Amino acid sequence: MGLIEARLDALDDLVKEGVGHGLAHCAAQDDELDGRVITVDGKRLVSFGSCSYLGLETHPELVAAVVDAVTRYGSQFSSSRTYLSAPGYAPAEAALTEMFGRPALISPSTTMGHLAALPVVVGSEDVVLLDAQVHFSVQVAARLVQAQGIPVELLPHSDLRRLERRVTELAGTHRRVWYMTDGIYSMYADPAPIAELSDLADRHPNLWLYIDDAHAISWTGRFGRGYALDRLSAAATERAIVTGSLNKSFAAAGGVLTFPDAELRRRVFALGGPLIFSGPVQPPMLGAILASARLHLTDAVAPRRAYLNHLIDLFNRLAAERDLPVVSPSATPIRCVGVGRPPLTYRVGELLRDAGFFVDIATSPAVPAKRSGIRISLTAHHTDQDVVTLVESLTAAIPQALAEGGSSMSELRRAFGRQLTGRAVPSPREPAA
Repeated sequence: MGLIEARLDALDDLVKEGVGHGLAHCAAQDDELDGRVITVDGKRLVSFGSCSYLGLETHPELVAAVVDAVTRYGSQFSSSRTYLSAPGYAPAEAALTEMFGRPALISPSTTMGHLAALPVVVGSEDVVLLDAQVHFSVQVAARLVQAQGIPVELLPHSDLRRLERRVTELAGTHRRVWYMTDGIYSMYADPAPIAELSDLADRHPNLWLYIDDAHAISWTGRFGRGYALDRLSAAATERAIVTGSLNKSFAAAGGVLTFPDAELRRRVFALGGPLIFSGPVQPPMLGAILASARLHLTDAVAPRRAYLNHLIDLFNRLAAERDLPVVSPSATPIRCVGVGRPPLTYRVGELLRDAGFFVDIATSPAVPAKRSGIRISLTAHHTDQDVVTLVESLTAAIPQALAEGGSSMSELRRAFGRQLTGRAVPSPREPAA
């Protein structure tokens, strides 16, 4: 057996174990959804597994926009955008361009956006530096670039000293040095050091940034434009491509790529393979994109954002009072509580399900196996009592699972190290001064 097969088999074993514990490949069995409660295996559970952080998927204006679009345009518009775009594309992209304050391009998904953009924007004289925890979809797209003979390196997570050293070393031999990072990392929810990256870009004119801000769109930033854009310096903004998901808190479908100028957007639209050869976002969801963008361009989502921030504060305060091993101290709707080895994490997931909660498991390959944890997504659908009861259940479940598995809190804390205490990070709510 080769190394690739052995690695896939090991990952498959982890997936099978998760499925066996009823924590992976689950299916909702509801006839209707309200965003808060789902039915899995006949059991009603409060869901902390949704990335629709503002709960806009049930907003009357989005629902009405989808109904209107499907009534007027049908269920699909089956044409490559190379030849013809559906009627909803132009107004949706115009609204997103206004929302992000720069040229915006809709892609069928965020992953497809990466696959379309990177082979076009990264040139033969460039080099790519990947943060070790940048989203898997960016890493996959970088392999396309690497296959073209362009050097791709993996750097330790958020290691700014190592990054600057490599940028300095590579500047003399490469036209552009690309650094690729998440805005808010999807598992542990630590924000990228955008202020420091801006400072690097200010001092190194051939440093370009590619930022996947998928989990920050909608719930933070001016007009919901996410974590990164409002924090980048003017110079860094001119050398940054920032992408996002319209399929999470934005409550629609597809991905969005934003560019420093219209010409770069045009080239990716014209030459990006998945934008040529993949199916487009369909009319009903283009209607949802436009409706959601219009909500974000007003103050209509402000009450939901304020309520979500309240829930984040409530969770963080209660978790701190109970000394729960929360991995990142940041104020984001993604909260990861460290557990340790995968079997221990699966057991905590089982205990939480028995207590009436559906949660996600953060484990390999998304995070190192020995630093697995419970990934909690807070949304505007939740109540204060949901959060209180969840924290109480976590407080009981983690020691029980550790004891049953022959582990301890001290072993857990050793596995995560300083990630549990965390470095000081700026709140994603307001740009750093």
